[in-house]
Amino acid sequence: MKMKNKMRLLTAAAFSVVGFAAFGQASLSKLPRVEEALLLDRSDGLLTEEQVRTVIRNAKTLIVKSHEVRSSEWLEKLATYYGTYGNYLRSTNNLEDPILRARQKVIVYNQNGMVHFAHGGEPVEQVIKIYERLGGRKGQILAANSWDEISEMRKGVLTLKEGAKLWVPYAQKSFPVLFRPVAWSRISSGFGFRRHPKLKYKRFHDGFDLVAPYGASVRASEAGVVTFAGWEGGYGNLVEIRHKNTTTRYGHLSKIKVLVGDKVGRKEIIGNVGSTGLSTGPHLHFEVRRNSDGKLQNPRKYLF
Repeated sequence: MKMKNKMRLLTAAAFSVVGFAAFGQASLSKLPRVEEALLLDRSDGLLTEEQVRTVIRNAKTLIVKSHEVRSSEWLEKLATYYGTYGNYLRSTNNLEDPILRARQKVIVYNQNGMVHFAHGGEPVEQVIKIYERLGGRKGQILAANSWDEISEMRKGVLTLKEGAKLWVPYAQKSFPVLFRPVAWSRISSGFGFRRHPKLKYKRFHDGFDLVAPYGASVRASEAGVVTFAGWEGGYGNLVEIRHKNTTTRYGHLSKIKVLVGDKVGRKEIIGNVGSTGLSTGPHLHFEVRRNSDGKLQNPRKYLF
């Protein structure tokens, strides 16, 4: 297709989409695959960022792009933007740390599952076997991809082309994920050595300080049994919950809503954000310890 024809097609496609104020599913379903690709590759500012996201989110075919993270964005928010789930994006990007940073580059896409980026010459059967161990199913993988576009025969073996993007429906990696205990606005202090804001000397900080409004609900990160609920020195009002593999602590609470021995469910409210103990303002002090040896863990590996 010549460039002039491409641009004509782009313009027609763009205005056909922009003409629908609500960007309804009905209008997007009429947009051919080639037009979707042109809208995204050659729009040159014709569409707003939100309109581009809407095209991606509603497209029936796999669309993959690079995204530069903003300070106001997190993994699940990005996933919602593009029509998938956070753990799929985390799996494809191989993010050991699920907490995104401003200006970080991540791969985003619009389908449930993982995306494999081919190096070229990889046998299709071999790649499929790898993803079957992550929950992929051969039949679904074969049905989801356009093999004439992403594969070629080499010496009688079906292989992936260089740069091909293989969609693997519903495959995902397993991560040790805990539910976010509070809707925080920022992390004021991370895990590791720091100068204590009240004591004014450097010492190890055992968890995360999650800034949130006074009185905000604090929830259990996982189901478990309450092993401590009360005043604990610098922690102020503290709740400790033992889970299957970890123990979590929730400090500086204004109110405690559980008792020792209570069985709590994942996401159950256990207290409220406060500023009790050695605290400089409303926030939740959150810790994770491994049950096998009691060793402190960096919460970054667990919060999603």
